[in-house]
Amino acid sequence: MEPEALGLVERVAALHRIQLFAGIAGRVLAAVAGGAVERRFSTGEVLMEEGAVEAHLYAIVEGRVRIHRGDRVVVELGPGATVGELAVLAPAPRSASVTAIEPTHVLRVDQAVLDDLLLEWPELALGVIAELVSRLRVTTDFADQAS
Repeated sequence: MEPEALGLVERVAALHRIQLFAGIAGRVLAAVAGGAVERRFSTGEVLMEEGAVEAHLYAIVEGRVRIHRGDRVVVELGPGATVGELAVLAPAPRSASVTAIEPTHVLRVDQAVLDDLLLEWPELALGVIAELVSRLRVTTDFADQAS
């Protein structure tokens, strides 16, 4: 039996728990939620293939995924994480594959939807930029510690 789809309120609540969207106002998240597509992946199913050129991101609502290059695991992520966010902002071949390591429920946000929302809701752009800058700082700090 197929699980029930999330209603708009549940989608907004799920997006609010996603790091990339956590600082965004509810009314803006409602617009994102309205344009998002729910997907469910089985264990072992590929969400994104390394080298593919796609323009969408996945926000992980439930489950876990493995980001990998071939057999080398880069990281495992779970609820609250996003994958593919850079390709939505600047489409380019995927730098790694993403595979579900348990049943995984995601919200897919396409570039066209995000582009429209970014024009309509400038505060969404500020929230996304703030989260990406935060991630860049963490990566830079990690690289500094490693050298």
